[in-house]
Amino acid sequence: MTLIKMTRPVNIAIASVTLVVGYFLLGIFPGVDEGVTVRGISFTTLSLQILGFACAIGFGNIQNDVLDFESDKKNRPNRPLPSGRISVSAAKTAWIVMAILTVACGLADGILSGAYATPSLFFAALVLLLIAYNKKLKHIPLLKNMTVAFLCTTPLILTLIYPIIPRETDIEPMSLSAKFGFLYPAMMFAFLLTTVREIYKDLEDESGDLMAGIITFPIAAGAPTARRLAGAILVFTWMLLPLPTIQGYYSTIFLILTLATLTPTFATILIQTQKQNYRKSQKLVKISMFVGLIALVISTAI
Repeated sequence: MTLIKMTRPVNIAIASVTLVVGYFLLGIFPGVDEGVTVRGISFTTLSLQILGFACAIGFGNIQNDVLDFESDKKNRPNRPLPSGRISVSAAKTAWIVMAILTVACGLADGILSGAYATPSLFFAALVLLLIAYNKKLKHIPLLKNMTVAFLCTTPLILTLIYPIIPRETDIEPMSLSAKFGFLYPAMMFAFLLTTVREIYKDLEDESGDLMAGIITFPIAAGAPTARRLAGAILVFTWMLLPLPTIQGYYSTIFLILTLATLTPTFATILIQTQKQNYRKSQKLVKISMFVGLIALVISTAI
């Protein structure tokens, strides 16, 4: 149970939902006609990819917790490792197994689906990026935040690059540019909002990071500058909400839903930030991301 908590099940759920939504937005969600997939991916492919992301997220978080053991003693003493509920050696064994399973899922998907190198290389690259983040990138102010934001878009990136070959000759495969048009709003909002959330997280952990000798963006640039940057990104994200509708990728319903729900949410986030209630701000940003995905799904379905 402790190891499961260390994998961050909520983050796994978010990644899984994001992956499913990505395929739904493209209209290539698993579909069956007389036992033969006509358009889209198979349920086997979807299951392997969800499992691959679950293992990758678990691997990245457990390895990160092992490497952050000293700082977590100050910032988050109730976490499994600092509290002694699990040993460092057991955690290391767990992340090694999960890294292997991540790559294995990509290999299995490639072989069973006929996509071959694409999922294999994708999940191998994902593991390498997570290692690079845990070892090096997380120590570089702001680049750390943007790397986490990029990692949150990887389920959508996989749906973008995954080769979909229709089984029926009269169905044209969707071009990469067409797929990008439907996916970029979700990718853009996920990247921007995750960057905001990560800055707020660093602001919350500022005192503990300082004592542990970890230089984050708020420490390097100052808390007021970090708050202003996060606020500016949030406002910029709000200003971009009409763009997918203007370009014709999504209907007016998408714009109405997002403006009606995200405008008060974003305003509340900015107010909570001024009160230095960074934990609540982070939760509201996560809610905003879910609301945006729901708006995309509803507008696409309608």
